[in-house]
Amino acid sequence: MSCLKSTRTLWVLQGEATKLFEQLNHTITSHVGDWICVTSQSKLPDFLPNILLPTKTKQLLGQEYLHAIFDATMGFNLDAFAMLTGTLVKGSLLILLLPNQLETWQDQDSLRWNEANTPITVPNFVNHLLKTLAEFDIAIEPTVLSSYSNQPLSKLSDMNNQVYDLTQQQMTLQKLLNSKQSINVVIAKRGRGKSALSGLFSQHKNCIVTAPNKAALNSFFAFAKPNTPFYAPDELIAWQQNSFTDYLVIDEAAMIPLPMLEQLLQLAKAKNSQVLLTTTVEGYEGTGQGFLLKFLENKSCQYFYLDNPIRWQTGDKLELFCDRLLLNGILDKNNTQTTIDSSISYSKLDRHNINALTSIFYLLKNAHYQTTLVDLRRLFDAQNLSVWQASVNNNLSKNHLITTNPIAAAITLNEGNLSDSLIEQVWQGTRRPKGNLVAQSLVAHAGEKLAAKLCSVRINRIAVIESYRRQQIAKKLIQTIYDESYNQNIDYLSVSFAYSQSNYQFWMACGFNLVHVSSHKETRSGSYSVMAIKPLTLLGQQLTNQLQQKLARNVYWLKDIIELPFNDMITFDSNQYLSAQDCSELAGFCDYYRPFEATYPALCRLNLYIQQHRQYKTLPMLSALIDSKNNQMDIINRYQLAGKNALMQVIKHEVKTWLANHQGSAVLK
Repeated sequence: MSCLKSTRTLWVLQGEATKLFEQLNHTITSHVGDWICVTSQSKLPDFLPNILLPTKTKQLLGQEYLHAIFDATMGFNLDAFAMLTGTLVKGSLLILLLPNQLETWQDQDSLRWNEANTPITVPNFVNHLLKTLAEFDIAIEPTVLSSYSNQPLSKLSDMNNQVYDLTQQQMTLQKLLNSKQSINVVIAKRGRGKSALSGLFSQHKNCIVTAPNKAALNSFFAFAKPNTPFYAPDELIAWQQNSFTDYLVIDEAAMIPLPMLEQLLQLAKAKNSQVLLTTTVEGYEGTGQGFLLKFLENKSCQYFYLDNPIRWQTGDKLELFCDRLLLNGILDKNNTQTTIDSSISYSKLDRHNINALTSIFYLLKNAHYQTTLVDLRRLFDAQNLSVWQASVNNNLSKNHLITTNPIAAAITLNEGNLSDSLIEQVWQGTRRPKGNLVAQSLVAHAGEKLAAKLCSVRINRIAVIESYRRQQIAKKLIQTIYDESYNQNIDYLSVSFAYSQSNYQFWMACGFNLVHVSSHKETRSGSYSVMAIKPLTLLGQQLTNQLQQKLARNVYWLKDIIELPFNDMITFDSNQYLSAQDCSELAGFCDYYRPFEATYPALCRLNLYIQQHRQYKTLPMLSALIDSKNNQMDIINRYQLAGKNALMQVIKHEVKTWLANHQGSAVLK
């Protein structure tokens, strides 16, 4: 990729990291620049001016740099790569370091997304990387002294003297200033000047600005009215003052949890303030589809799109390369319906088919509200993972050709078959090994050890292209997974999903059974997480029955503290005797690390028991907490406790003392 001052340049070097850095000494010391170096290496030469771990690259947001090094010899963190490239200005050089022997390379980054404790080889990602490099005619060189040595590089003075074309931003600014909508949304890829635009906007309007990270607002404040006030999102939500500004500017809105965004909009509405949202639809924080699909779909907004980059030139080769490597963009929405000469087939995908995996990723991005670069790495190479698809086979009679297009996809993971000792540790709360999300949760939170002993298949994602929805395609795809799992002697299928009425009805219609509900809303979705299973064997049916019976008992108490329509979901069991299983869970809470939320129904039954047996004042703190419907802050303030941990310690002491005095009580069933 040639180096021109009007574009950004990529060099790709392959070899041992220490030697590669030594070879770069002359390039770095003879060309003035920022030379940000993102690396996991512990021993680095002194001539590197700015060193950053891949996990710390969020510090770069809102900054602009000239020249950088991305060291992938230990691991290729795509999130860090996306963040770094987005900060590099026109004329920058990015040097990508790759390890020797890519075919056998064990990618340390896999520890983030693969359910194992040791790194794995990543052949599909390597093939995708090599294919993308070849597509852009980028050679992998063994040394910087080869074809790269004589290429000129831009200087800091070139960076300082750059002239930015802000025509599109100025036109958009005028439209924003004239907008009467209560919510205005600016959407753009990185480097398009959306933060600068909102800064210029603040010069014309009385604004408050908020963002998930103030350090990322450098571009905003460089163009903003001096002393424009900044407040963190949680500070604004807790706003107690009567006065407010005419406009609330929310920068990088896609990075803020959806429930918090909703609260910010409600605050602005209550204060008669208009809102300007800016967001990126691609990159490290995910695709932004959650922002677009979930948050804005039912709101009256005016949208503005910035297409022309100002940080680099239009058609910048590094951006085009990154778009291909990171699979930026979404599926073409021009998906025609099934015709008479076509049929839908359901199958398990060969994970060596890179083109098919790529199509599946685009499909998932288009359908799911949160699909990230970690999901891409997981889709390519994660172990213990299967990919399923429904595809349309179009018969083109003129040329006798058959084309296959995926219209639906599902991701599944094998779970369970854990050892008894590990299951016991999970139940106690002393171990939470990687993977087995549903199986472990049903042990740790629902208290059923059999869930992790049996073999199960968890449906992690499922998506159907919009034009093919409501045709039973997802249901048939799940049936395909069920049939294959049955043949493999799997005990049950499982799923965990953010509750909505439509989601719940879909999974129940597919034959799943509600078995567990989380006690807190998820940060990103703003909904409670719900778990459901579908048995395939007698043991699977036994587990289902046990979990359903336990949930029916627990919901009697959970309905008071969890905002879900339980009356429409489950029949309550009003027989709230204190059982031996309850006492076992109470002991696990006191003596180990079983969470309070998982033990709450058993604690309620204990409190009911002592009231029925007139053991008044035996458990004063627990009784007060349950009487308050689990209002922990009220109890902490009322009893002047140091915090939640102090409250839990008092309750544990009360319960442990009661258990010690009632061991083997005949009243327990």
